[in-house]
Amino acid sequence: MIDFRTKLRQTRRRIGCAVLFAIAAVYFIVDLVFLSFIRPLRRRLFGSGRLHDWVEGLNRYVALSLVLVPLAILEPVKPVGFYLTAKGHLVSGGSVIAVGEIIKVTLIEQVIEITKPKLLSFHWFAWMYSRWEGVLERLHSIRAWQAIRRQVKSMVARVRQMKSDMEMR
Repeated sequence: MIDFRTKLRQTRRRIGCAVLFAIAAVYFIVDLVFLSFIRPLRRRLFGSGRLHDWVEGLNRYVALSLVLVPLAILEPVKPVGFYLTAKGHLVSGGSVIAVGEIIKVTLIEQVIEITKPKLLSFHWFAWMYSRWEGVLERLHSIRAWQAIRRQVKSMVARVRQMKSDMEMR
């Protein structure tokens, strides 16, 4: 027979795991939302050029450090923003989160995109990257995600149309 303390410990562990899972899910969803909005901006800013060629010419260890160092510096920005928001500084917290995410996603995704062949030569990175792509494929297959993407594309088309109409006047 399982005693009360063991049962209580198991229940606390399950609740703690569920809470941590929910926090991690929100954390990654924020990243995905920012990523979907920032990707077009990133392409415009960092298309091709001397910087692109320089990063592409780096060896795999330097390329890895070029990903990990900014990630280590910029990843703690999100919890700081959440802390500020929890303390009642909504504008400051939101601004910290938004600016930090824009910089992080723009910089790190571009470096990963440029150095992907070299980074994939690390077996652990290739394994993690394949898992990440699987998660994104599953997310993109969800009907709600597809509906949101259609709505965003529709809004972008309307804004572009309004912009072109204003330019013609």
